Amino acid sequence: MLNGGFFASPVLRDRLVDMITRWYRRDDRDAWSPELLDNDRLDLAVARGAAYYGMVRRGEGVRIAANLARSYYIGVEADRPTAVCLIPGSAEPGEDVEVPDRSFQLRVSEPVEFPLYVSSTRLTDEPGALVDIDREQMFPLPPIRTVLRTQRRRETGVISVRLHARLTDIGTIELWCSAPDRHRVWRLQFDIRSATQTDIAAHQSAAEAEGVVDEQTWRPCHELVTAVFGPGGDRRPEELMKRLSQVLESPKNQWPAALLRRIWESLMELEAGRRRSAEHEARWINLLGFSLRPGYGFAVDDWRVAETWRTVQGRVRHASPAVRNESMVLWRRIAGGLSRGQQQALADPLFASIRNLHLRHVAGKTRGDDAALRPNELNESLRLLGSLELLDVPRKIELGDMLADLLAKSKLDSSRGPLVWTLGRLGERVPVYGPLNTVVPRDVAERWLTAMLRRAADHAAGPLAVMQIARRTDDRYRDLSSKQREHVVRWLQDAEAAPHLIELVRDGGRLDAEEQGQVFGESLPKGLRIE
Repeated sequence: MLNGGFFASPVLRDRLVDMITRWYRRDDRDAWSPELLDNDRLDLAVARGAAYYGMVRRGEGVRIAANLARSYYIGVEADRPTAVCLIPGSAEPGEDVEVPDRSFQLRVSEPVEFPLYVSSTRLTDEPGALVDIDREQMFPLPPIRTVLRTQRRRETGVISVRLHARLTDIGTIELWCSAPDRHRVWRLQFDIRSATQTDIAAHQSAAEAEGVVDEQTWRPCHELVTAVFGPGGDRRPEELMKRLSQVLESPKNQWPAALLRRIWESLMELEAGRRRSAEHEARWINLLGFSLRPGYGFAVDDWRVAETWRTVQGRVRHASPAVRNESMVLWRRIAGGLSRGQQQALADPLFASIRNLHLRHVAGKTRGDDAALRPNELNESLRLLGSLELLDVPRKIELGDMLADLLAKSKLDSSRGPLVWTLGRLGERVPVYGPLNTVVPRDVAERWLTAMLRRAADHAAGPLAVMQIARRTDDRYRDLSSKQREHVVRWLQDAEAAPHLIELVRDGGRLDAEEQGQVFGESLPKGLRIE
């Protein structure tokens, strides 16, 4: 109870002991009081515990663990609703469970569903036990709907598999489906934290539906990543993406999210390899962000984003321009998974640079600490700022007003596209991932729109950005006036904008796949979409 710095004060410790003693005192003659264990540094107790846990993970020390106290089941096809026990209630985190003496028929290359159930009352079922699904005792968790893809592209039908499950320390169940020859193995990952943590919602996404590749397909991908970033790796980092596309026989924009997250895992395991050179670090950061984008939408992505932040933020090994730019691209790609505080930490230094830029180009003044951003750094800074939707509205207004002023400056013509794109994101009526209280007031959006209509017509990003600010939502607090929207419609028609952009301003609706990619800044993984 006394861990931390607060109870370093003996006055506070004695007060706590005195109160607990009073709670349990039966009469004046009963002098019982709790015993205080010795601890020379209460402020380091948590850190020491974490360090000791790390030693236990490496095989040193004594592990203290508790049983799961929940059993998990996977639904199977039968004459009546039936499930098979995967993880018994006696299991501990990190434990592997083999489903013994039982094989299953698995459909490949076509859509299948894996329903998952949890029970806190059926704690004696053994792995592999077939049980009737009792909704009074078994609670359904979000299923995985996906396609199990094989290296043989045209292979379809049913194959016999054995099941192997693992309960991980991060709150997932890994289900391995293995064919008898062990050459074809699929890994499915269920997020079960909602069953044990009240502050985490059950994961539901369409990303898994895009397919799970078998281990036979994944293995050469892992070998390629290891050949670049692993110990003794001698492959050139700039060739990695091309080689991965060749092995997978598909362009990178068609890789399913399940495969991308496996690439992220490999990169994190081989993180030390990025220190080899600036080229290695730039490619490592680039692929890390590409494989984790958009920072949400797949099981346990919040944990992946947290690990990425812990590993990368403030820990860049090489200070080359390429590495700095790739770092900003990384945070832009996964901005949707960052917390408000993390977004604020990224924005603070960028705001200072934009303020100096505005001061120099609008007021004709410079500050002693003013260091001009290179064009590429400026453009990536703008795109990153536009992606941070959780910033406070007053900060968005300050930034948008500065960018609206900078749009008119001919010396920044090379940054006109990023300026327009960022203004569109700042003034958007429908957030990509943020809540509605992050939307700037419509009078502010109209002010920015006026500046954009003067300067954005000659740039490819203009029609899309204008649409985002004038897009109809049927919410009177967000929508621009009908007169202003009609003016925008005429502007878009004169600019020969795509008909669907005009429709979104006039009638509202959802973005198509191409527009989603333009708003996000690049294509999204298959199975994920934005509003």
